[in-house]
Parts: sequence; C-alpha cells; structure tokens
Amino acid sequence: MVRRDCKKKAAGREEERMAYLESEARELVAAAGRRLKREGLIARTWGNLSARISDTQFVITPSGMDYDMIGPDDLVPVRISDCSYEGERKPSSEKGIHADAYRLRPEVNFVIHTHQDQASVFGILGKPLETEDNDSVLGRLIPCAEYGLPSTKKLRQAVAKQLRKEPEALAVLLRNHGALCMGKDYAEAFLVARELEKACESRKKELFDGCGQERFGELGKSQRKGNRFCLLLNGERRIYDLSTRPEELPLEAAIHGEIYRNSDVCYAAGETAPAVTAFCSLGEPLLPYLDDLAQIAGISVRFSGASPEGVRKALRGRNAVLVRGRGALCTGKTADDVTAVRMILRKGCEAGLLARAWNGRNEAGGLEKCLPLGEADARLQRLIYRKKYSKKKDKE
Repeated sequence: MVRRDCKKKAAGREEERMAYLESEARELVAAAGRRLKREGLIARTWGNLSARISDTQFVITPSGMDYDMIGPDDLVPVRISDCSYEGERKPSSEKGIHADAYRLRPEVNFVIHTHQDQASVFGILGKPLETEDNDSVLGRLIPCAEYGLPSTKKLRQAVAKQLRKEPEALAVLLRNHGALCMGKDYAEAFLVARELEKACESRKKELFDGCGQERFGELGKSQRKGNRFCLLLNGERRIYDLSTRPEELPLEAAIHGEIYRNSDVCYAAGETAPAVTAFCSLGEPLLPYLDDLAQIAGISVRFSGASPEGVRKALRGRNAVLVRGRGALCTGKTADDVTAVRMILRKGCEAGLLARAWNGRNEAGGLEKCLPLGEADARLQRLIYRKKYSKKKDKE
C-alpha cells in the first residue's frame, strides 16, 4: 500500500503526491526485479527499477547485481534533485533517468526501465508508437527518445525531452536500447510494461509479418572440460578429445572442437529460433540495431559457411556467428553467458529483419532509413562490457 501525505495551507488543503514508505518500496522493488525476470521483461542485470519514497528521494536497484540476488537492503536511496545517494553500494547508472521521471511526473511513484523484446525492436525505428485505444493505460501515443549511449547525459536529456513533450505518456521508447515504463504505483507500472509489449508487437507485425520457416540443420550444444568436450546433438550425447584432427570428426563436432582449441570459451550452443534462421537465410552479417547486441554478441554477427575454420574465423572477437544452413552458434565462458547471447541474438535478428523491411518499404518514400549503431559506439560498448561486466562475472 502507499501512504498519502497532505499539507495544510492557508487557502485550504492541497493534496501532495503519493509516495511509498521506504520499507514498502524496498520490498516491492526487490520483488519486482524477480517478477520482471519471470515474465521475460528483463534478464541478468539489464534494466533497473525504482520507487518514490518522498518528494525528494527514491530507492533504486544497485549497479551490476542480478535480480535474483537483490534483497530489500541492497536498494540505494537517491535524491531526486542531484542524484546523490546514501551508503557504499552504487545505484544503477541510469539513476538520472529515474530522477527525471519523478521530478517531471509528480504522479509517478514506480519506474521500470527494461530491454523488453518487442519494445526494444520497435524502438529501432525511432518513431513514436501510436496506440489504437485512447482509453488504454498507454494513452494515445508513446514517444521515442533519440539514441544516446547508456548511462550518458545525452540519453538522459533525450528521455527528459520526451517526458516534457508528452506529459500524459506513461512510457517512453529508447531508440536502439529499450523502454521506460512508469506508473502511479507498482501495479500500474507493470501493466504499462506488459501493454507496451503487446502494442509494439502488434504494430511490428503490421510493418513486417513473420519470419521464414526454412528447415535448418542442428549445430548442437557442448561443454568443454579440460582437453575434452561433450556434444549433445539430435538427442545423442558424445564426448570428443580436442587432440583429434578436425577431418576425423563429424562436421558438428569438428566445429565445436575448432572453437575450443582456439579460444577460452567453455560453452557453445546452436540457435534456430525463427527470427535467427530467417535472418541467416539472407546470407549477410547482422548489424547492431540494439546496443545490447553490440555489448554481448559483438560489434556485428558475421555470416560463415559451415566449416570449422570458417566458423572459428567469424567468431574472432565475437560470441555469435551465423552459419549457412545451420542458424547460429553462440559461445561463452559460462552456460549463463551462452543463454544471454542466445536471448539477445533472437531479439537482434528480429530488429535486423524489421530494419530491412522498413528500409525496403520506404526506399522510394523519402522516409528516414533505419540505421544500426555507429561503429564507434558499437566498439565502445563492446569494450566496456568485456572489460567491466565480464570481469565482474568472473569474480562471482
């Protein structure tokens, strides 16, 4: 529940904005992170959540901490006016966006920033989302903020601009990045996040309906231990020795072996989701229309023929490769890393297909083309992710 603070004035009573008791806010935000993860709206440490606890403060999720691990005591109190915070734990690096939401929207008491799939994909177009139902929680229009690198002043200013421009909107699309969802309370913020996902998916289908259904061969999944690796392929599990020459192995085993002999990854898994196979059938590299693709998979995902050497070369500096007739192969140091790559690759391929459809449809119409991240931005984000997040994971 929320409490209502009222202030008496000479002219009578003026109702102040509602705010959560700090203890309630801490419990709700910690629980919300786990709920978002269960519902597929958030993963790993991507995104952030907060709740207002007064006219001057909110509590927010800490930086770089998995939502399954966050408890009420881990949340960080932050001042709305200057983003200063209390305690030794660092708040989310996007605290400024949350502060602006509370400052510019007195009615807002709960904020969710996600990288949810459909909103992220639709947002690459840089266009506002016009909703069909003006009476829905989303209202008539969801604005789209221009791209800015995560945690930068440019991104914060772009979001604040849209919050001012569309004062009735309870969500903002963040181009090439994700979405910001707000509500008067926990329940409304969640409803906004879910309804935004439905609306973006519906609009996306109008622009581009479906993916190809080619049948692709499996690449299987494997785990390396020492000088051996175990490959699960078509329901059959086999163990191979890395000292065996590639030409003496089945093709799939040779591909996995080549990866392990030439990198420090310990896990690899094929991915044949419809969006992935549809993009793979184009026979071209996947460019980073989403910044988390650049961070987690690579500054691009190359296309390769189905040969051990070709796949190895295409994976250089990356954690995913598109393989002719096979979909994709994703790699990582841990099983969790591979799961993350597979998740973002599916979303990234949907974004690539949408961009291709949008540009093709509007080629002669004079409309703005949908472009991927610039190479400099993509390289910077990949570098930051590998230096900071990956090292943090290694220490856990």
